[in-house]
Amino acid sequence: MSDANIDEVDINKSVNWINSPGVWVWYISLIVAVWLLTSALMNDPGLAWTYVHLIHGVTTYYLLHWTKGSMSPGDPTEQGMYDRLTVWEQMDSQIYGTSNRKFFTVVPIALFVLATHGADFRKQPLGLNLVVVLVLLIAKMPALHKVRIFGINQY
Repeated sequence: MSDANIDEVDINKSVNWINSPGVWVWYISLIVAVWLLTSALMNDPGLAWTYVHLIHGVTTYYLLHWTKGSMSPGDPTEQGMYDRLTVWEQMDSQIYGTSNRKFFTVVPIALFVLATHGADFRKQPLGLNLVVVLVLLIAKMPALHKVRIFGINQY
C-alpha cells in the first residue's frame, strides 16, 4: 500500500497530522533550535548534540511509544479502537515501511551519529547514547507491534 492511499483512509485524528505537509521540516527545525539553545548555554556545540540526542530520545519515546489512545476519546467514529495502541502503532494506519516511519527511524540514528562524532570521546557518554538509540530502534521494530515487554504499559 502506498503512502497516498494512507491519506485517503486514515481517519485517526491523533496521528493524521503526521501526514501534513511540512511536519518533517517543523520537526527538524525544532531539533536544530534545541541544539542552538543547548550549544549557546553550554558553549560546546559537540557535546550539545549529546544532550539533544538524549532529550529527543526521552521525549519521543514518551510521545510515540508510551502514550496510548486517542486525543478525542469522545469521537463516535473511533469508538475506542485506538485505546490500546501507542501513537507509533496508530501511525500510517498501522502499516510499516512508510516514508513517515522511515523518517522517524532515521532521525534518532542521525542524532546518535552527531552525538557520538560531534564531541570529544572523553567528554560524552557513549554508553548512554547507545542505550537511547537502541531503545528507540527496538521500540520501532515491526516485530514489536502491539507487544508489551513484561506487561509494561499494557493497559
